[in-house]
Amino acid sequence: MSIPHLALEPTWALLGPEAKRARLLKAAGEVFARDGLDTPMPVVAAAAGAGVGSVYRQFPSKRALIAELVIDRLDQIAEGARQAGAREGDRWSALTEMLWRLVERRSCDDFFGAAMLAVSDHPAVIAAHERAGDALDQLLEDTRAEGRLRSDATPLDLRLLFAATRAAKQVEPTAWRRMLELLIDSLDTRRGGR
Repeated sequence: MSIPHLALEPTWALLGPEAKRARLLKAAGEVFARDGLDTPMPVVAAAAGAGVGSVYRQFPSKRALIAELVIDRLDQIAEGARQAGAREGDRWSALTEMLWRLVERRSCDDFFGAAMLAVSDHPAVIAAHERAGDALDQLLEDTRAEGRLRSDATPLDLRLLFAATRAAKQVEPTAWRRMLELLIDSLDTRRGGR
């Protein structure tokens, strides 16, 4: 199987270690989103334009590769929350724009929920989960202080929001947008949130 974008990228041998790692993570994310977490490592290797041995030199096991994908996504959430918290203007807009950006970016990550469950006990995943939770906690606290975010909103609510938008996509490919609108409205004290 050939991935068209690989024709434009340097061959595997010309890449440095970080570029190899990044290409493997990108390919794995695309493959797992398309074919599921049970996809064999040779398929991931082929999608990255690498040999199977090269994959295992970067990631000693499939579980380690999945853990790294989960850590990457959790770190994206943490960074998104930190950037939203540092942004000028009202916190509510920063929060909702962050949610839209993260959900749009992750709308193809149908595998994320299963991946998170598969590696939830991995120490680095636990640490990344805590980083994301702390960053979201701070953003929610700052947003609550403005009075627009319902008083009982927690990072768990945002995790449920991410899970619900992924599930909505299974019902209808574009339904995640409607689900996100409804969930954001439920957090908004001006639209019926408590």
